[in-house]
Amino acid sequence: MLNALITSLFAGLLQLDNVQVGQCLLSRPAFAGPLLGWLNGCPLEGARIGLLTELIYMDFIPIGGVVPPNGLVAAATAVLVRTWAGLPESLAFFIGIFAGFLYSDVEYRLRAARSRWNAKIEAEVTAGVINIERWLAGSLLMESSVTGAYIFVFSALVFIPTVFIRLSGLYTAMDFAYSLMPWLGLSGLYFRFRTQVYKK
Repeated sequence: MLNALITSLFAGLLQLDNVQVGQCLLSRPAFAGPLLGWLNGCPLEGARIGLLTELIYMDFIPIGGVVPPNGLVAAATAVLVRTWAGLPESLAFFIGIFAGFLYSDVEYRLRAARSRWNAKIEAEVTAGVINIERWLAGSLLMESSVTGAYIFVFSALVFIPTVFIRLSGLYTAMDFAYSLMPWLGLSGLYFRFRTQVYKK
């Protein structure tokens, strides 16, 4: 459980690279998957989960108010579910994809909450009080802690039922679907590049 908590907190820190700090691509699933897998003793599974998540979520484009699914959350949750709950890699991958999809609503609410700070910051600046570092630190702390808590709680909600229930038939079906994911991801990549070529 301690390892799951550390992994969740570390993933929360990586989430800051997604928008707010650096943007060095450390939060991309292709990087985070192997790293979190290594922390949990399964670097190969983490790499596969990260790369497939990258392929599946690569086609989502954040335009305007649209918040795409979160690849980092998907990869981190999948790795945790794989190691903590002991589920097969295939099932862990799909649970992670679902977690990343649901997190887009959480991220939308986080952005809305931060947007409400603008009026307060503007009032402070108008009054001659420049205290941007406090707001920035609050924003970073909120983003990181919410992401880490979400990954931990989601993984725990998967872990608890696995103590009592084993669905071996479901595992077989997931293995087959998981074997198709590289082809699905590569076909999406093909059509993405194909449209880029025809733009010229």
